[in-house]
Amino acid sequence: MALSAIGFLIISFCFRPLVGDTMVIPLLPACVGYFFVRKGLKPIRKENEVLGLSYKIAQILMFVTVPFAVLYLAGVQSWAEPLYHVIKIIEILAAIAIVYVIIEGIHGMEDKYGYIMGSVDLRTMWNIVTAITVLVEAAAYIDKIPIWVTGVALVVKMMFMIMFMQKYIEAAQLYDRRDAQGKMSEEENGPRFRL
Repeated sequence: MALSAIGFLIISFCFRPLVGDTMVIPLLPACVGYFFVRKGLKPIRKENEVLGLSYKIAQILMFVTVPFAVLYLAGVQSWAEPLYHVIKIIEILAAIAIVYVIIEGIHGMEDKYGYIMGSVDLRTMWNIVTAITVLVEAAAYIDKIPIWVTGVALVVKMMFMIMFMQKYIEAAQLYDRRDAQGKMSEEENGPRFRL
């Protein structure tokens, strides 16, 4: 489960520097991120229907986003700019949606096993990451916004992304430490982190 946190990081920070006037190089292709998400979800996909669905979605997105990486390298930004923007929006919406689905699956595991895995905190942090992502992407289309504002927003996004990943890894560790009845000790089933 914890392995999918690497995938979250990759799909959240799809850096695509422009080389010359034509080629966009996806340094962190989304397809690689979905590979890690899928691999991380594989052991828990049978816990509930939502996690099973998120595993299938990650598998589909892993293959769907391969052509996106190829189109970036083929210079889609220069010869089909509207398609480039559509691909960017699809990647952003897919990343946001799949993480929300996974959080709902974790919430389902909390109900099933009767202990807190931090789904409320994960949802709160991901809401903040989503809001900052929308602002940063919108700022790219508004010339009057200073570059330093976007830079600060990216730093804040990274901070909350790290917090999100930390809580997600803690949830994975809690899942791994449950006993044969699926219960946690009182000490491990502690209070939630509040923002």
